[in-house]
Parts: sequence; structure tokens; C-alpha cells
Amino acid sequence: MKVTLDEVAARAGVSLATVSRVLGRRGAVAAPTRAKVLEAMTELGYSRSTLLHDAPRRLVAVSAPGNPEHWQVQVCTRVAKALQAHDLLVTRPLVETDPEPLQTAIDAGAVALVTTTLTSLNTEIPCIRVAEQSAGAEEADGAAGSDRAEAGPAGSGAARTGAGSGDVIAARLDLGGGMTTAFEHLRAIGHRRIGLICNDSGELAVQLIRRFLAEHPARNLGLDLEDWISRVPKSFSGGSRAVLELKDATCTAVIVQSALQLHGALYGLRNRHLQVPRDMSVVGFGDSPTMKFTGPPATVLGLDVEGLSNALIEATLQTLRISTTGLPSVPPVFRPRLIARTSTTAARR
Repeated sequence: MKVTLDEVAARAGVSLATVSRVLGRRGAVAAPTRAKVLEAMTELGYSRSTLLHDAPRRLVAVSAPGNPEHWQVQVCTRVAKALQAHDLLVTRPLVETDPEPLQTAIDAGAVALVTTTLTSLNTEIPCIRVAEQSAGAEEADGAAGSDRAEAGPAGSGAARTGAGSGDVIAARLDLGGGMTTAFEHLRAIGHRRIGLICNDSGELAVQLIRRFLAEHPARNLGLDLEDWISRVPKSFSGGSRAVLELKDATCTAVIVQSALQLHGALYGLRNRHLQVPRDMSVVGFGDSPTMKFTGPPATVLGLDVEGLSNALIEATLQTLRISTTGLPSVPPVFRPRLIARTSTTAARR
């Protein structure tokens, strides 16, 4: 019968986290406590995979959030491939929706989490992630930069912390700038009643809504902009329903969070015998190969997948002390750029 880490912890009289630290050879564990854990393992006949034995710094969790966007999957795939090229073992648990897969990876000896989620996960191992660029972020990074100057290369990863004590902010995503770009494009072609279709859960949706309300060109006109936000499941049917609701709310253009919702929105409009972009202009968030082949090809806010991937890779190598090149004192900021195709046109008068 397989021996579990819980059984080892109970036999040694220590916490599961302590057993994990002993197995991963990370963190401070007193010698007598370490000896008790090892003795309990021997008594119970517990053994780890030979792939992990004597390689305590070689297992890294690379994780997209639950129900990820296409760009988040792309970044994680690039990061995982690059870390494997540096002779690291990689596991791919999902995060945010269920803590168990990540905890299992930590119990197996994962020494770092690399993720495209925008929120702190408060993990017991370093969490190397992307953060949303917000007011005051540059000042906070500047202060952390002075700490890093004193800490030197070995301490730079720990110095760049965010909301969680173990957060290492590798890059920032300027969602506000991206939303401004979309609004500027739509305003230039005559749109004022601009709606938002977003997921009904998830940190990215929360941030997009916040930026939508803060940057909307009609924010000072006394209108209730909540009426122009449709929170729906990340699904084809959700997008189809949402776009018709916003059309009925007299919106002439929409910004759409996910590709599934965008495809659904295009279908919903066609099904009502409306045309894109004549009756509704559509802007997607994040590019993907399918965006060139929608009917019509979708205008999108494209993300620098390669740049985000490289920032996460470098921060991971630095945090694990595989690289000594040093992280920049301020994390790079990536602003979504508009890729104009034919799903947007001038508003009808």
C-alpha cells in the first residue's frame, strides 16, 4: 500500500509543509527535525520517484489559471519548453480553481511556481508571475530596485515581491493601456456606446472590468456603464447571448475577452441577420491563429507572447540561481497592441 506524505508527517510529529521542505531540501529545517522525518520515511517504507531523487531544485510547476485564455496557454508552453532545455523537470498543474494539483506538485518537491495568473496565490514556494500594471506600480518597483541593488544577484528574486510574500513579479501587463488603445481606435471611427463581454469569473475579467470603467470615453457623462458590461461564461453560447444583450442596450461596438465568446458573438449577430462590422464592431482581447479566419477577420488587442515568456523564463532562472545575469530593477511592462482587421468600421449614423 502506498505511503502518503500525511502518514510521514504524522509519524514524525511534524507538519506536511515541513516534510515537503525536507524532501525538497529547501527552507530552514532543524537537523533533529530533519532526522525525525527521514527516520519516519524509513520506518514507513516511503520512497520518492528516482526521477526526483537527489534533484531537489529541478522540479518547477508551470501553470496557467483554470479555464485560461489562449495567450496564457501559449506563454506557459513556451516557458515549460525553455525550462526543460535548462535540464529542469516541469509539471503543469492548473491554479486558482483548485489548490490540490499545485499542493501535490509542492509535496513532490517543486521549488518554484511559474504562472500567467495576474493574482497572488500565497504559495510556500516562490511564485513567479505576471502582474497588472496599475497606478503606483513603478514607484513600488523603484523601491524594490534599491533593495535589489543591496541584495545582489542571489537576492534579486526574493526582493521583487508583490502582494504575496513569495511573489516574484517578472513582468507587468498594461491592461489599462490596452483598453485605452481599443477605445481610441473605436472613438476615431465614431463609436461612443462601447460594451464589454467578459468572463463571469477570474482575475483577468476583474481587471478588464476595472479598466473598462476607468478608461471608457463616456465615463464622465453620467451614464451607468455597468449596463454595457456583460459577464457571461467563457463559452460560445455566452458570447452569442451577451452580444445581443449589448446590441439591445444600443451598443455599436464591443470588446470581447475570450476567443470562444468572440466566435459566439459573431454567430449571434449573424443569427439575428445583423452584420459585422456594419451593425456591430467587434474587438477581441488576445490574438490567436483563429482570429484571422473569423467572419470577418477579427480586430484584436494582441499580446507580446514571446516577450512575456522570456521575462518569466529569465526570472525563473535567476530565482533558482541558474542564471546570474541579474533581473532588471523594474519589471518590463507589456502593453497590448491593436491589430486592426475588418471586424471594426465606422459607426452608422
